[in-house]
Amino acid sequence: MTALDKYQAERSRIFEALKLSGVAEILYNKDNIPKNLPCAILILDSEIGKHGTSRQYVDTDIAWTVFLIVNAYNVDDPDSDLYQLKEKFRSFYLKLMNRDLPSVEYYTSRIDGTRLVRIAKIDLLKSGTGAGS
Repeated sequence: MTALDKYQAERSRIFEALKLSGVAEILYNKDNIPKNLPCAILILDSEIGKHGTSRQYVDTDIAWTVFLIVNAYNVDDPDSDLYQLKEKFRSFYLKLMNRDLPSVEYYTSRIDGTRLVRIAKIDLLKSGTGAGS
């Protein structure tokens, strides 16, 4: 499997887990403003070479970051909505990638300058590290 094949396979499995979780819109550019909530932004975070030879690395570990975003304007409990969405994503991610979510950071923000939202920033594990190895 080439590095490009690995990248495409991982990204499509993460995309599938997000779709199965009920995310209305999935973006790949964190500078884009989502139109529909809940939404997710999936970005390539880093790539680290592994199994190095004297000339090149044989394989790479790809790290991803997912931002889950839910509406927090005039909502009684946006934390509950966000947590339930994260847990749905977690269950499908576990099934499709055989890895758990290593850490989740929650915060409040505004999109398009006015809409109040709650965000879960999830740094997905690199292959071969942590709970998935």
